[in-house]
Amino acid sequence: MTNVTESRVAPDPPGPPRRSFFGSFAPDFPALWGASGVSFLGSGISSAALPLLAASLSSDPMVVAGVVLASRVPWLVFALPAGVMADRWDRKRAMWVSDLVRAGLTMALAAAVLMGWASILLLMVVGFLLAIADTMFDSASSAVLPKVVSTHPEQIQKANSWLVGTRTTTESFVGPPLGGLLFSAFRPLPFVADALSFVLSAFLIRRMRGDYHVSRNVYGGTSMRSSLTEGVAWLWRQPMLRAITGIAGLFNVACLAQSAIFVLFAQQELGQGAIGFSLLLAVGSFGALYGAAQVGRFNRWFGSALSLKLALTGAGLACLITAVAPNVWIAGAGEILAGFAAAVWNVNQMSLRQAGTPDHLLGRVSGVHRLVTYGGMPFGALLGGVLASTAGLRASFVVAGLILLLLAVLAAFTITRARVNQLLDQSQTETDTKE
Repeated sequence: MTNVTESRVAPDPPGPPRRSFFGSFAPDFPALWGASGVSFLGSGISSAALPLLAASLSSDPMVVAGVVLASRVPWLVFALPAGVMADRWDRKRAMWVSDLVRAGLTMALAAAVLMGWASILLLMVVGFLLAIADTMFDSASSAVLPKVVSTHPEQIQKANSWLVGTRTTTESFVGPPLGGLLFSAFRPLPFVADALSFVLSAFLIRRMRGDYHVSRNVYGGTSMRSSLTEGVAWLWRQPMLRAITGIAGLFNVACLAQSAIFVLFAQQELGQGAIGFSLLLAVGSFGALYGAAQVGRFNRWFGSALSLKLALTGAGLACLITAVAPNVWIAGAGEILAGFAAAVWNVNQMSLRQAGTPDHLLGRVSGVHRLVTYGGMPFGALLGGVLASTAGLRASFVVAGLILLLLAVLAAFTITRARVNQLLDQSQTETDTKE
């Protein structure tokens, strides 16, 4: 076996596939895809508007990075409990309730901006509360996907390619320029748009018809502590997922070290305003969109294990290109390569985790994964702020690039074809046993 799509996991149960615009995916996938797409669009709008609002309130790199830091800290505290809840509750309900909570918080921020009450402290508080809801939504949505499309690795990889491609188009390409335009026109507008995206996402999720509980004969009424212990212990026993999770955590440290101060880099080093910054965010989506579309072909050529290692190498080189970029055009080229590498990495690591984890553990395993990966983000944001303040804005990109290249070396020894094989075979055996 050379990749996820060539695994020896048993195929889906027999029966005619549902043919549609989405191919053979199950009936609930269009609703999940639509909810994800509209939510990603709102997030893309805010991804430009929030840094611009923070930069309008302070030009201190540490203060701007602190806003990002506050929105990542909850992953250190709530990721594990959210994973347990995703394995206990109706995952669909957890998603739409989280959406409504996020809509209310974002609309409150829009009102504060309108009334002139916006401050760095307010941005930190709202970002912190939004991230709490994010932990619940992300753990539930990650656990839902295999049941929405199928448990077959090829279908999971295709679905993730759809979602990553959609995320790239909306969150990275359409959203940031739109966010910059809306912010320039009327500052509360981008936050109103983000709030409405959460409302529409909740509506679409509620239209999903499947049952997304974990079977009670598989998940009993165990305590929170024992549930957490079971999820952590299972992940620790999987060499492949353990390696992916650890590397992904450091990957995010590197990414946040440069993205937390990217708005200042664009303004001070490249001379870009609000629109230019938004377009620079968007240009990387071309590479990411192509990367998401080509993951299946990459895996057929190289195998998923080698594809992951090539993605880490490409991401490291992209950071170094941006670090030395003399103008916005070279920086844009670095962003394109970064987007391509990130898409290949994300589709493959998500697909392996979802295909390789039994359903009754998927919420908790996703929670542990996100504790490590998202939990690394505050340290990355802090590292970026410190480097920018002490050694200049470009130093953050240099250090991020070196970290990513070192991770590619580590992956050469820990992410292997044999481990991919072992993971998927073991998962199918555990699933069959539970059933």
